[in-house]
Amino acid sequence: MLQLHRNSQVTFLRAPQLGEIPQIVHAFSTRCGENDNLTMELDRPDTWENRERFMAAIGAPGWPSFVPKQIHSNLVHAIDDNASLEDRPEGDAAFTSVSGIALGVSTADCAPILLAESSCRMVAAIHAGWRGTSKGVVRHTVAQMVEESGLDPGKLWAVIGPHIGVCCMEVDEDVYNWFAEPELFEWRREWTKPHLKLAEANRRQLIEAGVDYHHVIVSSLCTKCRADLFYSYRKDGDRAGRMFSVIGIAP
Repeated sequence: MLQLHRNSQVTFLRAPQLGEIPQIVHAFSTRCGENDNLTMELDRPDTWENRERFMAAIGAPGWPSFVPKQIHSNLVHAIDDNASLEDRPEGDAAFTSVSGIALGVSTADCAPILLAESSCRMVAAIHAGWRGTSKGVVRHTVAQMVEESGLDPGKLWAVIGPHIGVCCMEVDEDVYNWFAEPELFEWRREWTKPHLKLAEANRRQLIEAGVDYHHVIVSSLCTKCRADLFYSYRKDGDRAGRMFSVIGIAP
């Protein structure tokens, strides 16, 4: 269960389990800000101002951030001391052991996934839509974190943030064919098409990658149903703003 936090400028969500890890700073933004329209959409002129307000609200004022150019892939970036945070290489996940850097992803229905090692050695942020999920972006991320540092994936905590729920994730047959597991889809008599269980697909990848299933936290909030809190591309199309999800290690 994620907890809702409000201050005078920003409303955001946090997972208590990550909050208990010393030095971990994280949050999932909502659309609610001073003017109830807090968007982190990268092409908007007010994005950086909104992002600065958000970072200050969650306790990371002035932190530099790394956000890849999201392309619905399984490309993962390791961010070290020499990384150029101004560059935005293509990809959909990043991890780091460097403190004072916020790893972020922007979403409007896709699943934002934040990872943290229990002794605060490493964190990661993942953008997982149906394409990235089908390509195993979560598996690739955990595997590269293990390869890079030798960490035990059983000591990772993972939080799948607000995303489009199975209630609204209608897909066509071509999407169905991207997945090998038919049980990742739900069928109901009143539905004309199958619905993808996006969170479940990513939860399985986390467990298959070695994350303890007790350490996987899944938000039940649907971005399309909860238009009061979130932007949704399925609901609003090209007019939809974007939420921002971040994680970092405090210096």
